[in-house]
Amino acid sequence: MSGTTITFFGGINEIGGNKFLVEDRGTKIFIDFGMQIEKNNQYFSNFFQPRTCNGMGDLFEFGLLPKLRGLYRLDYARHTNFGDEREASSFDAVLLSHAHLDHAAYLHYLRPDIPIFCTEETKLILRALQETTNIYQYVTYKENFAVYKNRSGQLSRSIYDEHREVVSRDIRTVQDSKPFKIDSVEVEPISIDHSLPGSMGYILHTSSGSIAYTADIRFHGRREGDTQRFVSRCSNSCPDILLCEGTRIDQTYSKTEFDVESELTQVIKATPELVVCNYPWRDLDRFLSFYKAAVASGRDLVINTKQAYLLWLFRNSNVCRGLYPSEDDRHIKIFLAKKSWGLIDKDQGEWPRRLLEQDYDAWERMFLDYPNGIDWRDVSSHQKDFIFYCNDYELQNLIDIRPNNGSSYIRSSTEPFNEEMELEEQRVRRWLIHFGLITRENDWHQIHVSGHGDGGQIRQIVNESHAKEVVPVHTEHPEYFQKWHDRVKIAELNGAVGL
Repeated sequence: MSGTTITFFGGINEIGGNKFLVEDRGTKIFIDFGMQIEKNNQYFSNFFQPRTCNGMGDLFEFGLLPKLRGLYRLDYARHTNFGDEREASSFDAVLLSHAHLDHAAYLHYLRPDIPIFCTEETKLILRALQETTNIYQYVTYKENFAVYKNRSGQLSRSIYDEHREVVSRDIRTVQDSKPFKIDSVEVEPISIDHSLPGSMGYILHTSSGSIAYTADIRFHGRREGDTQRFVSRCSNSCPDILLCEGTRIDQTYSKTEFDVESELTQVIKATPELVVCNYPWRDLDRFLSFYKAAVASGRDLVINTKQAYLLWLFRNSNVCRGLYPSEDDRHIKIFLAKKSWGLIDKDQGEWPRRLLEQDYDAWERMFLDYPNGIDWRDVSSHQKDFIFYCNDYELQNLIDIRPNNGSSYIRSSTEPFNEEMELEEQRVRRWLIHFGLITRENDWHQIHVSGHGDGGQIRQIVNESHAKEVVPVHTEHPEYFQKWHDRVKIAELNGAVGL
């Protein structure tokens, strides 16, 4: 196939897993590099992960990563005989749309010298994910399979940080509507409305024509105007191919983020005691909805240290400062949970500060000194004053807090879409029933909007972009696009289309 090609290593007939390789005159650019979550869950789980000792090999086995030489980290590649340190990479860049796992998770495996282009907001979210979860290595990585000589002169494994090389990735921040070049390709990054701040769509101008990529897109969030500008720019460019998402293409209605804020305020004002809530901690627009609802109802929003750290990163960024309330805002409290030895509520005369700090990771220790830091005793004794963030992995905190009669629970996240999520939700329900936040007869308050546009919104994008051809991605229903455009290419996994 001559000319410019796009090869699809994920995101075809599935939700997420976007990994699209654009090749033009020797230039190779990946658009996103995400996990195929549904397919990954068919073989792996939280407690059954790919082996580190096999590098990318376990993922290659099931087609979860493309088997391309020169693409992956040298420590993994050398150890698994899949590459050599003298082998130069032939890949020029990754264009990252946003920091959701189905678009970004497998950046962990990439060579650090392959530039990753993304917004400052996305970079900060990647850093927060790396430092607070210690799972994926997005911004830096520590070399595996390294050895050193111990005091006896014998070779030992480099397990501890001081013996492991820290390698920084080449992350280059982009700005809305400011084009840049990657060899033969000119790239236009354009802000879009999605459920993570800093989300970007892209238009690539190649030697054979232009490619527009919607990424995950909607019109019903706080940045509807960004999406409209992206569509207008596509219309002006008349792209040869539009890579268009269709996660909710079979749905016909979307309430807005402002509807969420209004509904939250109503429920909170009607609750006489503690409001317990759960929402995605990286979704700062949803955080803002809860924050504004808290202010409107005369309460404070109690967040965990992960979200506090993300807000701290935003406040300390010249680009992102002021976009959202800071972690020390007067309407925010930072919850210091019991961890490890559980010393947060112990006598510091008996258990000195040095021991208390060892309960917490390095990134969160600073919050021990924040004047708005609180623990379970504060929440338990002032339940009418708070909206308490408690995700599904922090439910143990309810044992200490013990919500009063008249408390409520708001679930502001997506509903389960597979059996594993349904089982997890059943477990959460048992906890909430146990503590009287819901009953078997009365369910929780489900107040949520998706990060993806419905069918009407996607149809608008397709119609107004004036693309010559449309390739459906990030959807299980590519056939819907054929109702709205007379030139729809249905791509195949690991297959390519040309301009």
